[in-house]
Amino acid sequence: MKFNTMKRYTQKIALFIGLLTVAAGSVQAQSRHVSATSLGLGGGGTAYLNGYHANFVNPANLMLQNNTENNFTVGLLGGISTSGGGGLANISVYNKYFTKGLTVTDQVAADALDQWFGSDPEKMQTAGLQLDFIPIGLSTRGEQWSASLALRTRTMTSAGMNRGLAELGIYGLDGEIFSSPRPVDLSVESMTFAEVSAGFSTKLLGISNLFGIFENIQVFAGAAPKLLLGMNYSRMNINSTLEIQRRDDYIDELRHDFAYTVETTGEVTEQLNNYYNDRQNSSQNPELGDYVEPAASDFYEIKGTGFGLDLGVTAQMDVEVPIIGAVSSGAERLRVGLSLTDLGSVSFDNQFGRFAADDLLVWNGFEIDQERIDNEFNGDEGEYYNHVLADSIGSDIYGGFAPTGVASITKSLPSMLNFGAQLTMNKLSLSMDLGTGFVDRGINSKRASMTAGIEYRLLGFLPLRVGMRTGGYSSTSYSAGIGLAFNSFEFNVAASSVPNSMSNGTNLGAAWSGLVFRF
Repeated sequence: MKFNTMKRYTQKIALFIGLLTVAAGSVQAQSRHVSATSLGLGGGGTAYLNGYHANFVNPANLMLQNNTENNFTVGLLGGISTSGGGGLANISVYNKYFTKGLTVTDQVAADALDQWFGSDPEKMQTAGLQLDFIPIGLSTRGEQWSASLALRTRTMTSAGMNRGLAELGIYGLDGEIFSSPRPVDLSVESMTFAEVSAGFSTKLLGISNLFGIFENIQVFAGAAPKLLLGMNYSRMNINSTLEIQRRDDYIDELRHDFAYTVETTGEVTEQLNNYYNDRQNSSQNPELGDYVEPAASDFYEIKGTGFGLDLGVTAQMDVEVPIIGAVSSGAERLRVGLSLTDLGSVSFDNQFGRFAADDLLVWNGFEIDQERIDNEFNGDEGEYYNHVLADSIGSDIYGGFAPTGVASITKSLPSMLNFGAQLTMNKLSLSMDLGTGFVDRGINSKRASMTAGIEYRLLGFLPLRVGMRTGGYSSTSYSAGIGLAFNSFEFNVAASSVPNSMSNGTNLGAAWSGLVFRF
């Protein structure tokens, strides 16, 4: 077979190796909850985000009153936010090497991969996406205690791949790159669940004066237990090595030693079990695509439950510092908050399945059966090659998974420790937050992050916000927001982006407050 023809079909083999990615299903900073207000200020909120949003950031803030806003709050479509990015989504590297008209030589590709993944072929880069939606939220504030109730749905997705898989995508079946066993790994995970959160906050103590600087000191504590309703979970993890022995324009031998695990919930679990059973009981391998068809119920029916908790404490005080008074007229107020968020876990035990495969593909090229090509495929060599690839590689080898008998899985929430402060000087507010995650999941990261923001209330009711976030799951991002803030009504929008994703990948975020009414 000539090289061009051979190249065309070896690329298809590479596609089949990568096809396992698709089998995981479609995918949808730290995993701190953000509103349109807090995103515009960089994504913090530990010391200032109040109302029903406080349930998820710092329940102690239910006691906080901003300006002269009314005490009872109702949010209809009360908040939509999304944020995504990470080292795998490195737009700056992609633009530098693949959109400048450069010829993608081996050296250009190697430089791009070094920038993207580093030199270690096992190094994984990941990207995450989180979508939060609060269809309704309620809160009420009193002199000594406050309470709230909020419903939130969350989807958290992450995907990761190593340098070896990226090399397979860029170079194809290159005999030099894969002359010895080289790791080719992939991981995809997605989880959707709902939270019914009931928050309560109370005033712990009040101090009239401290050190002659701080006055009217109030300390609040709050807790927000929540019922977790798991709706969908899926995960695929592939660990493999690929080795290619090439002679001139021909592949002498391709060896793909792989092990993968697929975890699913809902109708897909039953469909994969049916495929496995039919495969075991049939002399001919069935087509996986004829079985897998996710149902709409897979994304909204409850398939697991759990319990979570958010805790926090906030101190609020007036400050009398001459240097501040020199630059701002009016009262100065300082808030400091500390919180633990997303403590807990959710167990998926309804229609959960885990499937696994561990095999070795050894491929020595096509065996050309001209008689079969003429009789079964009307002389069409392309159809013949596609059929051979689909049957011998797609079904015989990669489709040979089996159920493991595991009937449930428990996933911890993306817990975080948060600290924040806000200084308000009349119409101007300065805020800062520090946070670190306890687990790496979705956009939650063990890498500490810091946010900072400035808000100015133009004309008293038109808040203008700018902010930044550094650390966490991506490169430094900048944000901006605007809104309307009256005593009885609030509406805000915000967006964030990374100007240079070269170091730790990109980030894009957006948030809309919904319609918030106060009475």
